[in-house]
Amino acid sequence: MTGRRWRVGSAITAAAAVALAATLLLHRLVPGALGTALDSGLPWLGLLVPAPLAVAALRRSSRAFVICLLPAGCWAAMFGPVLVPRSAADHHDLRVATLNLGAANPSPAAALGAVVDAAPDVLVLQELTRANLAAAQAALDAGYPYRAVTGTVGLWSTLPLTDPAPVDIGIGWTRALRVSVPSADGPVRLYAAHLASARPAATAERDQTIAALTAAVAADESPRVLVAGDLNTATTDRQFDAFAPLRDTQQEAGAGFGFTWPAELPVLRPDHILQRGMSTQRSWVLRAPGSDHRAVLAELDTA
Repeated sequence: MTGRRWRVGSAITAAAAVALAATLLLHRLVPGALGTALDSGLPWLGLLVPAPLAVAALRRSSRAFVICLLPAGCWAAMFGPVLVPRSAADHHDLRVATLNLGAANPSPAAALGAVVDAAPDVLVLQELTRANLAAAQAALDAGYPYRAVTGTVGLWSTLPLTDPAPVDIGIGWTRALRVSVPSADGPVRLYAAHLASARPAATAERDQTIAALTAAVAADESPRVLVAGDLNTATTDRQFDAFAPLRDTQQEAGAGFGFTWPAELPVLRPDHILQRGMSTQRSWVLRAPGSDHRAVLAELDTA
């Protein structure tokens, strides 16, 4: 009887491992709110991978142990490359930063100072209010003489900005704009955006803003395009594919997942810098005191 229970336990362990592997591979087939939550938290399923392996090892079941390697292999194939530093080179033509400043941020100057210390050529901000906009102007205007602000989104630049215009993302008020930034290889069209919030059971408005923004970018014939801001969409979200052929700078040249929210202990990455027609040399995340998001920075070769 004990031996039979032992075999049943090993079979249950193997079945759990298969279910975990299937969840990793087929997560986009899970519908509704559960599917949205699963997409966003997908990397964290890696925390479950050692459990069936440990149980199989304790049971000394070689067959179960081999089966329990399946989710480990799936997770490693999906996310292993993300953990390897991929910085391409020391050279860059343009350094860009984006930060959700936070409408209720009690100390925007501290957050801005931390990002400015990284010396971006262009800084994109979201959740600008009447109060923190004044603070941003006071902190940034001396070092960043060029700026464009529309609604709750703005950007400050050390480089001249041309052709500023709001971008309608169908949210009822302005939360996106576009400008052109010069580079050694020609102008870069930069879209600064703050898409609608997404919650597991309420993503329709976020999805609509993704569709509106990606349509505007797709219609843009500029050879070099950047999209920066709080896109409220994790890299593993099934809706993230809509941004293609834009490439995620963190995936191109970052180290690790680059989680940005919540700032104290980030578990998700809703903030992104995406690019088309350039190459990313480096991407990283920076703590910005007072904001509930961390800043995202990227260095790009514009050739």
